[in-house]
Amino acid sequence: MINYDDTIAAIATPPGHGAIGIIRVSGSEALAIADSVFVPHRGKKLIGRKSHTLTFGKIKSDAITIDEVLIGLMIGSSSFSGEDTVEIYCHGGKVILQQVLNLIVQNGARLAEPGEFTRRAFINGKIDLTQAEAVSDLINAPTELARRAAVSQLEGKLRQPLDEIREELINILADLEAEIDFPDDVEDSGDEKQILIDKLNKICEKTNYLLKNADAGRILHDGFQIAIAGKPNAGKSSLLNRLAKEERALVTDIPGTTRDTLEVDVNIEGFPVRFIDTAGLRSARGKVEQHGINRTKKTIDSSDMVIWVRDISKNPPQIENILPQEIKEKKEIIWVWNKCDLPHKPTKSFIEKLNKLCPQVNICALSGEGISSLHNLIAEKLSKKKNIADDDVVLMRVRHINLLEKTADLIRNSLKTLKSNALAELIVMDIRDSLKAIGEITGDITTEDLLDKIFSDFCIGK
Repeated sequence: MINYDDTIAAIATPPGHGAIGIIRVSGSEALAIADSVFVPHRGKKLIGRKSHTLTFGKIKSDAITIDEVLIGLMIGSSSFSGEDTVEIYCHGGKVILQQVLNLIVQNGARLAEPGEFTRRAFINGKIDLTQAEAVSDLINAPTELARRAAVSQLEGKLRQPLDEIREELINILADLEAEIDFPDDVEDSGDEKQILIDKLNKICEKTNYLLKNADAGRILHDGFQIAIAGKPNAGKSSLLNRLAKEERALVTDIPGTTRDTLEVDVNIEGFPVRFIDTAGLRSARGKVEQHGINRTKKTIDSSDMVIWVRDISKNPPQIENILPQEIKEKKEIIWVWNKCDLPHKPTKSFIEKLNKLCPQVNICALSGEGISSLHNLIAEKLSKKKNIADDDVVLMRVRHINLLEKTADLIRNSLKTLKSNALAELIVMDIRDSLKAIGEITGDITTEDLLDKIFSDFCIGK
């Protein structure tokens, strides 16, 4: 259980050497603790200085100077965390930073938990939970599209429509409960049912609007995973190297070289794409290869798309077994004919039948021929998920998507219940559960366990 009364401290810059390193201190004793180790070049101590000022001086341990620093002050509600905050701007050596941090801790602070500064901003009402999560998404944004979506959420553009939905649900709930508790005092004009149906339909439209970019948002946050699969020695590892534009995978003419998955991240059309080279699918020759093949099947199952690589100089399979069982259920498949510099064995009839099942690309992974066509085909498929307007709200977290889908399901259920002339009490239950789901997204309804889970992915100094 986190004690929010403690004063906390952490290094806020990445590990390693740099020109500047930052130590952040936050809490009621932040100024006093900083004053105990800081000697200003001129003027008074930090306590008593104005918020949002910089002070030059030295960090000292007894009479020994550790570093010359600048200290920034952000007092009370004017700070990010909503409490007194001191930022110490040191020279960026890791030894210096660690020594200064140790001094701060020795004088009364404790080391911050992951994401605790942002967590305190949420607890102190400076931001809601969607904005807190956006901080992490912004730091970890792998592409420009992901950065834009995170900034939009950080600015509160997700909170605004959620607040509108919440207010409408509260008003509906109040009317229904008044009807239940005081039936004689509620006027019945005969139009109340249709008015309520219209209100619930309006809420459905708003939830559907927020969910329309859910698939694109999930990809922006988690990436689009593409498995490179095929028979041994088809050229999967060569293709991975070509897509990565560097030698990432070991390539030999010995079948079964790849025993484990190998991943490469590439930016395509603003989406983070992860290509995964997998072990060749065949009857395993030994326990190690069997483990690799089992991992291949799991990777294929969890991927958004499969690139099936086939050696064009080899005889193709029978047309009835044209696609392996492992990928038949995948929605997105691209068939890649590799080694197109060699004589082609597939017949025209085979190619035509295959075209009805999935798109095909001819490449030579060694020379790079056809790689641009493959890249363009993947980009084309991704661009269909990219129709995001600048003012669109993009749900990037599965937690948000699941809770909003739950809200939409509950509202649709309320409409069915209402149209069936069932008891108003049943509708009230769904409306209350909808309000709870919305509250869990924004953090109006939350638990310490949920906060622990969300903020555990943050860096220590944020």
